Amino acid sequence: MRVGIIHTVSSPCRCAESIAKGLEVLGYEMVLADSEEVELRASELAETCDLVIDHTDTFRKQGLFRPLVRLILEQRGAHVVGSDSEACFLADDKIAAKARLASAGIPVPPGIVATSKAWKLPSWMTPPLVLKPAFEHMSRGLGLAQTEKEAHSLAAHLIDTLHQPVLVESFIPGRELAVSLLEGPKGLEVLPPLEWRLEHKGPTSNLLTEAFKLVEPVGERQETVAAELGPSLHDELETLSRLAFNTLGLRDYARFDIRFSPGGTFFFLEANTTPSLEPLEAFPLSARWAGLDYPALIERMLGAALHRYGYRTFEERKRLNVELPTGQLELEIPEGVHPPPESSIDLAKLLDVRPGESVLDLGCGSGILSIAAAKLGARRVVATDLDPRSLSATAANAVRNGVSERIEIRTGSWYEALGDGGSPASGRERYDVILATPPQTPGPNPFGPRYGGPDGTKHLFAILDGARTFLNPDEGRLWLLAISIANPSALRKRLEERFCEVWVVHETDRPFTAEEYESISKGLFKHFLALRSQGRSEFKEVGDGKYVFRNLFIRAKGCRQ
Repeated sequence: MRVGIIHTVSSPCRCAESIAKGLEVLGYEMVLADSEEVELRASELAETCDLVIDHTDTFRKQGLFRPLVRLILEQRGAHVVGSDSEACFLADDKIAAKARLASAGIPVPPGIVATSKAWKLPSWMTPPLVLKPAFEHMSRGLGLAQTEKEAHSLAAHLIDTLHQPVLVESFIPGRELAVSLLEGPKGLEVLPPLEWRLEHKGPTSNLLTEAFKLVEPVGERQETVAAELGPSLHDELETLSRLAFNTLGLRDYARFDIRFSPGGTFFFLEANTTPSLEPLEAFPLSARWAGLDYPALIERMLGAALHRYGYRTFEERKRLNVELPTGQLELEIPEGVHPPPESSIDLAKLLDVRPGESVLDLGCGSGILSIAAAKLGARRVVATDLDPRSLSATAANAVRNGVSERIEIRTGSWYEALGDGGSPASGRERYDVILATPPQTPGPNPFGPRYGGPDGTKHLFAILDGARTFLNPDEGRLWLLAISIANPSALRKRLEERFCEVWVVHETDRPFTAEEYESISKGLFKHFLALRSQGRSEFKEVGDGKYVFRNLFIRAKGCRQ
């Protein structure tokens, strides 16, 4: 398995290194990427990695933007370990997350939100007060104010420097707990709670500040212990933690920072969707107490994501050998490019390209017709397509078959790929042969790349109407692959209007079922039946719910001007 790791290179956090070592022990491949490069790397990670662990600390130097990294990964199709971007946006917004938890009956510290320097402390709040910016992590900006004056000064500083709201909360005395949750084979597991022992800092100073979190622990930590709670308190904490996890829509794993007050209330301070994964931090320590060593913890996290997504099957590039009159072609078909159907292979065998002629291939796909034309001796082939993957495949296959110097790749829609919006410039070269196998499946509405308009002739007519502009008027030929579902009577009429000579050189049957097209778009086969009843489609039933239409291999010559 191949796992991508997104992390903030500029952050002092060494989680990525720890994760990488765990993956190495498990025998998994890994790819490291800086979160600041996610726009450039997201597609690569989505296409080459089974899973991606996003452990971004900040994005564009702000905690506020951190969930954007996960959103970009998701939009590119990456399978992300952990909570999705929507849940991360919620959890990272301390104001919204606190309101959501409170609405579910989960205790949170009472407080207010300061959005400007002109805020007032309500009568029901008295110092000491905890202040924290709404969107930062690693306790950045966290501070304790012993007086109202100190609170105003600290809030003003945070608003000026971080430009975000500030939570002003009542300080909750008591024990500081870290409760980690991890999905597993038996469902959501609450790992043994960790307690931070910071009494030496004083009863109102035991905050986990940024400075404390940036200290790299050496050896066994002295300030962490497994929290000792009685059975009833332990059950209550587990119930509240699961409720908080589900209320925020989290998945796979997370950690909650909690204060256990002297009066016996568990106050949920905040949720962390990317808890530190350095081996001596709270989450891995709790996992160790649950019997999971570090590699086992990483494997459990990956397993939770795999349970949701399933194993990815990266389609290998298909290799296809095609036997033509000029010899064998070797084609490589990358993922996302359709292998040439049998009808395109049949057309490649019929072509009458002569040595020295110029050829235009409209919609080159994997490049089979362009390469076949070059092998027949064409001096120049211009291959066009809208899909970058097809253009790249054609270029690569041209090299593979030794004809790249005669094949020119262009991008655009039909004749527009030739420039000037499809209109010929003075002295522009005309082509001796134009090849086209356009999309032509009829449908009541657009449904995908095979859509050819209401009766299937939309692209066919565009190619016929533009041919006289770009085809050699004397000996120029158009080779067209059409299907009898796509209004063949209208196609024949348009061909006769545009060309002096038209031949159906060859025909083959193409079996199909109603289900094949219904799977593309619901109601598609019903549309075929309606077209047939109107005389605008030709296909027949052959029994057992099976049907047949005809592939028409058409050669036209002598453009009417």
